[in-house]
Amino acid sequence: MTSRPHIDKKTFKQIFHEHWDEFKRLNPRYNTSYHSDVIQKMLDCGDPAKMGHIGYLCTGCGHIHQVAMSCKSSFCLSCAKPYTDRWVEFIGRRLIPGVTYRHVVLTVPDFLQIHFYRNRELLGPFMQLAMPCLKDVFKTAFGIQLDIGLVVVLQTFGRPGTFNVHLHVIVSSGGITASGQWRQVGYIPFTILHRKWQYHLLTFLKQRLALTPQLARDIDRGWRNYPSGFVANVQKGKVPGGGKGLARYLAKYVVSPPISVRRIEMYDGQNVRYWYHDHKTRKIKVETVPASTFIGRMIQHILPKGFQRIRYYGFQANARYAATRPVIIAILPRAATTEDPLGYRVISRKPFQMLFWETYGRDPLICPHCGSQMEVDTVWHPKYGIIRQHTHSHTYKIAS
Repeated sequence: MTSRPHIDKKTFKQIFHEHWDEFKRLNPRYNTSYHSDVIQKMLDCGDPAKMGHIGYLCTGCGHIHQVAMSCKSSFCLSCAKPYTDRWVEFIGRRLIPGVTYRHVVLTVPDFLQIHFYRNRELLGPFMQLAMPCLKDVFKTAFGIQLDIGLVVVLQTFGRPGTFNVHLHVIVSSGGITASGQWRQVGYIPFTILHRKWQYHLLTFLKQRLALTPQLARDIDRGWRNYPSGFVANVQKGKVPGGGKGLARYLAKYVVSPPISVRRIEMYDGQNVRYWYHDHKTRKIKVETVPASTFIGRMIQHILPKGFQRIRYYGFQANARYAATRPVIIAILPRAATTEDPLGYRVISRKPFQMLFWETYGRDPLICPHCGSQMEVDTVWHPKYGIIRQHTHSHTYKIAS
């Protein structure tokens, strides 16, 4: 009986290392310097000769420990954990104490997905569409115009890894009226949401794209075959946890490739077998696909350089948030308090030592030979060479 081959993060890299060049040759759409740079960074991650390194000198025995720099890319399985943690810290601070938030998913029918796949420039304006749609829903359902707050997350993949663009929206269950009062909204009516989303999405495509025969047929199909509107899901009850609970819940939609290493069952050099939960049958499905198909399913979700997958609108928008937060807390029916009124401010990146401790539960700067503390000795970058040497700065003290 043969043992099952070991699958780890290196397997994901191996698939790209062995098949990326051939994939680019067969798929010129992705044969760009930008895509190649993203893949190369992922492949080089953790290689001190490619990414650079920091040398730590033990003050006790003189041992030098070398730590390779990481790529810090959301496409890298190795960097996904710290990337997620940073988003958790940031988003958790953006929620307003006392405000109830709900999770809304705005989906796109399968036959319309091709228009987003071919026209990536639609993705930014598509995210903006959530704001007028939900304001329209509240106005129609409750007869009042509300100033609401949204956190909008773009998702481009479904569970099999195929292209499936949709929006995850964290929306305030209420808003500010024209008279400056807080109006709580107890529910979001499904029937109105479905039809409003259908109207806003089809109108958006008609206005943004040239009206080709295919688009005209698809828009007509969208109206004719969906008399009850498009699917838009609202999670029952409050979004879980608030604060970091919500952030942790939201972060899974925005970081790492559309697969985790635990879902890859086999790679034999030519084919990849992986599993996923099918949301329709609610059963686990297993797919075996050629390595080039697997790469295609991963690479199609790399968004344009600088694209922001999470955006804020209404009173959650960056330009308004700091000024509006205390106003909302003051007018809430049962105003909440916070121990840190400025806690929403962006925090700086955590030191390597602290980040490693929180991730792996041990101090990386304790010498493995004598147990003494190590200090920075050398910083080397592959492009700039030695950028720091023999500078022993005070290290961050980790409490036991």
